[in-house]
Amino acid sequence: MDMEKNTGKQLRRTHEGRMLAGVCSGAARFLGVDPNILRLGLAVFTLFGGAGIGIYILAWVLIPEEGEPTSIAEDLFKKASDSPKVQEAVQKTKDAVGKNRTSA
Repeated sequence: MDMEKNTGKQLRRTHEGRMLAGVCSGAARFLGVDPNILRLGLAVFTLFGGAGIGIYILAWVLIPEEGEPTSIAEDLFKKASDSPKVQEAVQKTKDAVGKNRTSA
């Protein structure tokens, strides 16, 4: 099965109908519901525990914007993985874990 195949309907943050970052309007278009229903749901989650703000920010970072191939999170991970400092830290971690496994 080809995961790169475009099925037509993709979850994207939209430009049209957005209030902040287009998360609710994009999710509503994907789900086929009114964006105000999702906004109301997030408001309820925010009032009862504050989870709505976290959900919105997480969606903002993870859902790509309309017209963009990757999300903010994917861009940040790619940029970090290209950094020599990050590669060095990963290698040190791998070495430390390898030492702990052999000595245990």
